[in-house]
Amino acid sequence: QMEGLVREMQDPENGVPVRSQKQFLTSIPSAFMGYDLIEWLMERLSIEESVEAVHIANQLCQYGYFFPVNDSKTLTVKDDSSLYRFQTPYYWPWQHRTPDNVEYAIYLAKRTLRNKQRHALEDYEIEALSSLRRNLQNKWDIIQLQAEEQVRLSKERKKGDKIVSDSQERAFWRVYRPPPGCLSSLETAPVPTRFRPGLSRPPSRKRTLNDLQREVAFLENSLTRTRIKVSTAIENLKSYFETYVEYDPMFVQPQPSNPWITDDQTFWQLNSFVVEVPTEKRVKRWALSMEELMSDPTGLQEFTNYLRKEYSHENIRFWLAVKDLRHSFQAQIHNKVNEIFKEFLAPGAPCEINIDGKTMEKVHQEMRHPSRFTFDSAAEHVYTLLLKKDCYPRFIRSDQYRNLLAAGVQPLQKKRFFVFGGQAKKKVSSTSTTTPSTLQHAVGSTAGGKRRGSDRSLSGSAHELAVCGVRDTTSTPRVPHSHSQSNLTDIPYRCTFFVFSYNYSSDTHCSDTFFHQNFTYQKFSCLFIAPSTFIIIVLQGCQLTVCT
Repeated sequence: QMEGLVREMQDPENGVPVRSQKQFLTSIPSAFMGYDLIEWLMERLSIEESVEAVHIANQLCQYGYFFPVNDSKTLTVKDDSSLYRFQTPYYWPWQHRTPDNVEYAIYLAKRTLRNKQRHALEDYEIEALSSLRRNLQNKWDIIQLQAEEQVRLSKERKKGDKIVSDSQERAFWRVYRPPPGCLSSLETAPVPTRFRPGLSRPPSRKRTLNDLQREVAFLENSLTRTRIKVSTAIENLKSYFETYVEYDPMFVQPQPSNPWITDDQTFWQLNSFVVEVPTEKRVKRWALSMEELMSDPTGLQEFTNYLRKEYSHENIRFWLAVKDLRHSFQAQIHNKVNEIFKEFLAPGAPCEINIDGKTMEKVHQEMRHPSRFTFDSAAEHVYTLLLKKDCYPRFIRSDQYRNLLAAGVQPLQKKRFFVFGGQAKKKVSSTSTTTPSTLQHAVGSTAGGKRRGSDRSLSGSAHELAVCGVRDTTSTPRVPHSHSQSNLTDIPYRCTFFVFSYNYSSDTHCSDTFFHQNFTYQKFSCLFIAPSTFIIIVLQGCQLTVCT
C-alpha cells in the first residue's frame, strides 16, 4: 500500500509537482515542496486536518520513499517550503534486500575518494569505517577497487544526475545505518530463539485434530470476551481521579497540617483507626462505595451500630467472622468452622442468616472437608445481596449518617508560627499596671550604665532589655521607624516578644543573641531549658510577662 501510494505521487499529471526548484542562487533538480506533498495527501486520502497528513508523510519518509534535500540527518517532513526528493525504486525497502557490511564499506570508501568538502564523512561514519577496515581486512583490497570503479563511473554522468544519485544513496544509508541516537523504522526487533544461528531449524510438528480443536475453542472464547475501548478506559480513569483527588495528600494538603513537615500530631489523632468523632472528610468518603466504608475501622463500627438498631447485625457479624477465619492459624480452622456454622447457619441458630438453598447446599458440601474457605460462597452472597445492595444504601440515607456528617470535625489549616509579613496593630489598652519596685530599681541602676551594642544593633543584655521594656513610654519621644535597643519601648500598641539565647561558659560572663519580631500572639512557650536557655518576654503597653 505504501509503494502504491508513492507511485501515485510520482504520476507526472496527477501526482505531486516535481520540478527544478530555485533556492538562492542554486538550482535544485527533481525536488518538490513540503506543503505541495501535504496538500496532495489531504486531497487524495480525504483528510480534513493537516496534522494527520503530516504524520503519514513522516512515516513514508522514515521508510525511505522520499527524503529532505537540505537535511541529511533527520528524516522529517514539514508543512512549509522545504524541499524533498523521491527515492529511486531501487532503494525502496521492499524492492531491495537489507545491505551488508561489505556494501556499507564500499560506500564509505567511495566517499573518502571524492571531494572532501561535499562528501566528507561524519564522526560516526569515520568510526564505522575504521571498524569495518579491521573486520574486513582480508577483503579490503577488493572493496577499495570497487569503490574506485564506482567513482570513475560517476564522473561520466551529468552534474544534475550526479547530484540526484548522490543524495538518494546518502538517504538510503541514512535509513539503514542511522546516526547514533536516531531510530530506524526498518530495524528488526531482536527475537530470542533457542536455536543457534547457522544451524538448520528442526521441522515443525504436524498439527493434529486436537490442536485444531483447541485453537477453535480458544477463538470462540475470544469472541465472547469482554473488551473495553481505550477512550472508555481513559474516561474511567479520569472519573476515578476526580473522585479521589480530594483524599490524595500528594495533590491536596492534609488538614490541619502535614505531620511530616510541622511535627504536629493532630492529623494522626484525627485520623486514627477508631475515633469518637470522625472528620467530615472521612465521613464523606464512606459514601463513595461499600469498600471504603468496610475498610475504615470507624466506619465499620458505625455501620455495625446502625445494623444493630435495625436488627440485622447478624449479616455483618457473619461476614467479619468469615474474614477472621481466612487469617486464622491452621490448628484453629476446624473449631472456628464449627462455631460459625452453629451460630449463623445451623437450623435454629441464635443469629441465623438468610441465604438461598443453592448457597446452603454448597456450604454443606464444603463442611465435609473444612478449610479456611468453607464459607466463602455464603460470605459473598451476604456481602453482595444483603449488605451492599440493601443495608449500605439505607445507612447512607439514614439520619445516623446525616448526623455523623453534620457533627464531623473540620480541621482548619494551621498557619506557620513565624510569618514575616505585615504587622497587625493592637488596640490601645485602657488600663495601666504598676511596675514592681525591683524593676524600677533596675531601671535606675542600668540607666547610667554602659549600653551594649550600637543603635543599629539588635543585641544587648537580657536584664537590660527586660527592664527597658517596662519603662514608661510617655517619658521619651516616639521614634516610629527605629527598632534599636534604646527605642524598643517606643513602639506602642503592639504585642512584641524578645527571645534571648544564653550560652554559658566556665567564667561569669555570658554572650547573648537577641532576636525581635512583632506578632499578635499573647501566649508563648519555651522550647527547652538546658545549658542554652531561651526566655520569651511579652510586652503589651506597660505589662511585662516572662516565660521560661
